[in-house]
Amino acid sequence: MTPLDSTLPAYWQSAGFLIGLVLSLLILSFIIRDNWLVRAAQFLLVGVTLAYTLVLAWSNVLWPRLFAPLLANPQPLVDSSGQPAPILWDGWLPLAVGLLIWAGGIDYLRGDKGQKRPWLRHMAALPLALLVGVGLGAGVAGALQGTLLPQFRRAAELGQLFDGPANLWLVGLFTLAITGGALLHLQLGAINGDSDQIPRLLRPLLVGWAWLGERALWLTAGVIFARLFASRITLLIARLDSIFFAQPVQELWRWLMAFWQGGS
Repeated sequence: MTPLDSTLPAYWQSAGFLIGLVLSLLILSFIIRDNWLVRAAQFLLVGVTLAYTLVLAWSNVLWPRLFAPLLANPQPLVDSSGQPAPILWDGWLPLAVGLLIWAGGIDYLRGDKGQKRPWLRHMAALPLALLVGVGLGAGVAGALQGTLLPQFRRAAELGQLFDGPANLWLVGLFTLAITGGALLHLQLGAINGDSDQIPRLLRPLLVGWAWLGERALWLTAGVIFARLFASRITLLIARLDSIFFAQPVQELWRWLMAFWQGGS
């Protein structure tokens, strides 16, 4: 038995297979036309995913790291010397911020129903802005430290690359040109010959460099889309294989065929 094998009873596995088969057929009907069955299956999948994420967040983060410590040892907000206690920063403050975000979100979802409280939404925007800012900062820092700076450093080591094979320093120059062109295109956008943003002598060079970066971005987007499409096709093949060739499924197909033949 492997970790991927199910430990559920046989009837639960059969029920899960039937539900998965029905949902797969409903979503696959989008090939014919968009209909309410496709949207119902999508809404169901999104709802189940959100519910599962909420259960995981509660069981793995909220309860063991927030609510359980507060209930087990509800210490005061300040210690005997008048300084903020550690439980204030680790427990009560995250709880207050989380409740504030929940209150702002519920007030936003209410819409025109009831009395609006714009001050509540504005206060809830502060911790949300902090979360988004920290996430973006970590993402930008990770991209700089893990991708851009190593590429520039590797491509800039031309003194060492010239001592090696020709293809090595050619790859470094090509990487530097592609990366710089992509950054130039993202910074300046579509550059034309009449643009006053750059000096006249450098316009042809920068226009060609930005053009190269723009095509590199197109190629990268195409490759990413192709990989996503290939991964989805692989999942579809695996799904069809589990539907038609799995051992419990073959017995179910035999039962359905016998039922169909007996009924006809």
